[in-house]
Amino acid sequence: MSFAVLQDRCIGCGACDFACHTDALVKTDSFLGLFEINPYTCDDCGVCVSKCPETAIVPDERFPVCDGRGCPLHSQRLADTECAIWQQRCPSCGTTLWRETEATEFVCPKCDSGRKVSCPRTRLLETIPFGRPVAD
Repeated sequence: MSFAVLQDRCIGCGACDFACHTDALVKTDSFLGLFEINPYTCDDCGVCVSKCPETAIVPDERFPVCDGRGCPLHSQRLADTECAIWQQRCPSCGTTLWRETEATEFVCPKCDSGRKVSCPRTRLLETIPFGRPVAD
């Protein structure tokens, strides 16, 4: 399950940020120093959810789960493909890079491999930009 921070519940304590191993939680520019989750770096581990004293981190149904429901790499057809999980993105189209089991380098599934399928978060992040607040 992907996650989002409810801005009206976040108190800016930083417990979630301290627990995040991918540094996906970032402070907003607001005076209160509230946090939000960067969907480009979040790997959906959920560790931050239990760390929040205000239960301000909730499931975000807008995004498919990395390597799970909604991710093409979850299918049998692409089971031997590894994702860079937003650590490496295509400079041309912005999608996250993939690597076949036997390959040594990550490549763009669309631009380099000519696939019709790529990371679904790429399309969603074009329509739901990082930084847009999540309503309760």
